[in-house]
Amino acid sequence: MKVEKHALFPTSVWKIRLPEERKNNLDSDLIAKILSTEGTADAVVQSDKKWYTPRNLHDTPEFELFTELALEASRACLDDMRVDYGDIRITGCWGNVSSPGADHHQHSHPNNYLSGCYYLQADKGADTITFYDPKPRQNIRPPTTALSIETAEEVHMQIESGDLILFPNWLVHSVGENRSPRNRISIAFNVMFSNYMTDMVAPMW
Repeated sequence: MKVEKHALFPTSVWKIRLPEERKNNLDSDLIAKILSTEGTADAVVQSDKKWYTPRNLHDTPEFELFTELALEASRACLDDMRVDYGDIRITGCWGNVSSPGADHHQHSHPNNYLSGCYYLQADKGADTITFYDPKPRQNIRPPTTALSIETAEEVHMQIESGDLILFPNWLVHSVGENRSPRNRISIAFNVMFSNYMTDMVAPMW
């Protein structure tokens, strides 16, 4: 028999390497800025193993180049999806510092269109991010001979220092336990359309 398969309604996740010739000392400068906020009034301590910076790092001089590169990468993703947009902006940007043993629960990033994570220090044992199937859970779960995109309920994406991951804001994700001997340091950020309320929310009928 002839079987024709169509993969419908995919969920895209983009992995991007920023151009080295433009980065120069960017990563070390970003790490220094993140660590300089530890213990400040706006830094948030979630546990004795995990804390994050204020969420406005994109407004600081040290993050000017990173913001520029992150927005360029976001525009490339929107162009890839054929989204018609005017301009975009970062709505929040913060550093995450997770010591050995720390993890992060399942969550998403509401009120944005894209979410991103840039990995500054992700050693072996702290080098994955997990994404969860956005489709409703199945009531029938037969045994499988191997995992496939049709049956897998979660995907553990391998990452390394210098990777920038972009994904839809609604895609639920988590971070497993840091099993490396060093802190895992990353930057999370969200992207939204600058002209959403003025030009994009009119009825489509």
